[in-house]
Amino acid sequence: MVFDHLRNYNECALNALTKAISTRKVIEKDNRPVNLNLLTINLPIIGLSSFLHRISGLAVFICFPLLVWLLSISLESEERFSNLQNSFQEITLFKLIIFLLFVGFTYHLLIGVKKLLGEVFGLGETLKSGSLLTWLFLGLTLFISLIVFVDIFNLREVLFLR
Repeated sequence: MVFDHLRNYNECALNALTKAISTRKVIEKDNRPVNLNLLTINLPIIGLSSFLHRISGLAVFICFPLLVWLLSISLESEERFSNLQNSFQEITLFKLIIFLLFVGFTYHLLIGVKKLLGEVFGLGETLKSGSLLTWLFLGLTLFISLIVFVDIFNLREVLFLR
């Protein structure tokens, strides 16, 4: 009763799909060149930025449990927080790992904002404006990263001669 209508609809949809497939011309051979080596492709800065945005997103996703673990250690007790703080001040490798995580997160965040600006307001739709906007956000990422690098590795005294 009620399902008879649905059965007729499904049969009509299946018949239309079968007809579309059977009348479709089959391309025998595609003569387009296939290039699977990503290192030989000359991407514009917009494409490279998009590719790196995906990689940084994956890195942030993979490293997120490490950051949650460090947060849980710091919140266990005052003593554990002090131990973590001392480790951060003394171990250069720990500082470097935290810095690289910060750079990846900052890059992903800023390029994500650039992509949102492009989607919402249409900024950077042409190749020229898109390249300019990408270079602007890459420069902003570099500037913020350098400030944090100087702060994490205590280089203020060396750079500003205080």
